Amino acid sequence: MTDSMNLISAQISFLEAHLALIHIPIELYALSLQPILRLLFGEDHDEDAAKISWTNRHDFLNVSITAIECSIICSRHLADRFVRPVAEVLNSLYASNKKGKSKGEIQIWNEDYTVIQVDGQGLDAGQRVLELTSPLAMAGISIFFITTYFSDYILVPFRSRGTVTRALQQRGFVFSKAADAFVSQLSPASPTLLQGGARPSPSPFYDNSAPTTPPAKDIPELQLRTFRKLKRNNITPFVDGNIRLANCAGSREYNKASEERLKNDLLQVLLATAAPTSTSTSTSISRQPAMISPTGLSLGLGGSSSSTPTPLAAPSAELDFGAKFLSLTITAGEPISILLEHRLLDRLGGSLLGAKSDDDALVPITLDLRDLPLDATGIVCGVAGRLAQGSTDLPDEEVVLGFNPPGPSGSTTTATTPAMAEAGTRAHDEPVEISFLSTARAGTVIVRASQLHKALEALDYGMKRVGDADRP
Repeated sequence: MTDSMNLISAQISFLEAHLALIHIPIELYALSLQPILRLLFGEDHDEDAAKISWTNRHDFLNVSITAIECSIICSRHLADRFVRPVAEVLNSLYASNKKGKSKGEIQIWNEDYTVIQVDGQGLDAGQRVLELTSPLAMAGISIFFITTYFSDYILVPFRSRGTVTRALQQRGFVFSKAADAFVSQLSPASPTLLQGGARPSPSPFYDNSAPTTPPAKDIPELQLRTFRKLKRNNITPFVDGNIRLANCAGSREYNKASEERLKNDLLQVLLATAAPTSTSTSTSISRQPAMISPTGLSLGLGGSSSSTPTPLAAPSAELDFGAKFLSLTITAGEPISILLEHRLLDRLGGSLLGAKSDDDALVPITLDLRDLPLDATGIVCGVAGRLAQGSTDLPDEEVVLGFNPPGPSGSTTTATTPAMAEAGTRAHDEPVEISFLSTARAGTVIVRASQLHKALEALDYGMKRVGDADRP
C-alpha cells in the first residue's frame, strides 16, 4: 500500500482511560436501560460530575444500538458500578447455556482498553487513521475503530501500548511533551525540529508487550486472513435497506439551552427504543418490557440501582421514534458525536451540526462478529483494503487510500486508485467512501447510499477470492 505523507499533520494522543467493553444482547436492552441512562446523564459519576456538561462528562464513552446489540465502551470504574450489578441479575435469570457464555448474556470483558484519538488538519484525517490501522494490525494488535464527526478513535488493549508506541515510531512519529501527543517528525510540532535534532522525549507509554498471535507478513495476507475468518465463521454482510443515517455532532460553542434540549430529546428516543410494544413498521427490534427505576429518570439520574423497577409505557404509534441504529460518542475534549437515523433528525437534529440532506444519506453494512474471539485482529484493515481495491485485484502498491469528509473535519474515508483518479468524473468509477463503527461484537462499515451496491460487490469479491485461494 502506498506510503503517503498524509500523516505529517496528524496528532495522535493516548487518552488517559481504562475502558471496559460491554455487550448487551439487543433483546436485553430495555432491561438494561437504567445503567445506560446513568452513564449518559448521571451526575453521580464522581464528585465533579455535576459541575460538567453531560456531553463532556467522560474521558471516553460510546453507546451504540444496532440490530445485534447494545454496545457500551466506558470507564472500568463506571462499568463495575452501574452495569455489572444489572448484568449479574439478568444473566442469572436469562442464561441459557450453562456450559459457557451464550449469545443471550450480557458480557463485560476483563481486558482493559485504552483509546487513541487521531486529529489532523486538512482533508486527510480519515486516510491518516486507516494508514495507522495497517501497522497496528500487522503488529498483531486487536483494535476497535470508531469514526466520529470531529475525530477518530482507535481502541487498543491497555497492555499493548508499548507495541502501539513502536508502531507509531516506525511511522515516523515521536512523542512531544509540548503537544502531549505523538507528532510526525516532519510536523512543526515535532520535538526533533524544535530542539535542533535533539533526542525526542521518551514516550510515557512504553512497555514490552508483544502480539499474542503471529502477525501477517504483508497487507495482501492480512486481507486474505480477514476474509478467511469471516467465511469460515459464516459471517456475511447484511443491510437493512430501510435505514438511512446522518453523521452529526454538537457545536463547539457551548449553549446550555441546546444541550438541555438534546438531552431531553435523546432521553425520549432511548425510552421509545425500549418500549415494550410498537405498532410502527419502522422499528422491528424485538423488545422485552422495559423496567426502570423512577429515581433513575430524575434530572440527575443519581438514583439507587436497587430501587423498585416500574414498567415503561409504550409510545403511541404517531410518536414512535425508537431507534434501530444509534451511536453516541462522548469525550472530555470534543462535542458529542451522534450517528443517527434520518427519520430521527426531526427529533434530535435541531441542535446538531451535520450533513442532513437525503443526498448525504449513509447506509450501515453490518458484520456480526459474535462467533469470532474478541482479540481477532485485522478486521478493520482487511475490510478497508478490500473496499480500496473494489472487485478487482490491483497490485497492493497501486492502492492509495484517499479521503472526502462530510463535515468541516469529518471522518469519511475514501478508497481510491490511480485508475479511479484518472476517470474521476465518471460516476461508476467514483471511489467508495467509507467510515467505521466497531462495537463490542460487531463491525459496521458505513457507506453512502448511492455506493451501497458497489461496496457490497467488493465485499462479496473478497469472500470469493478466499474460496479461490483455498482451492488445492
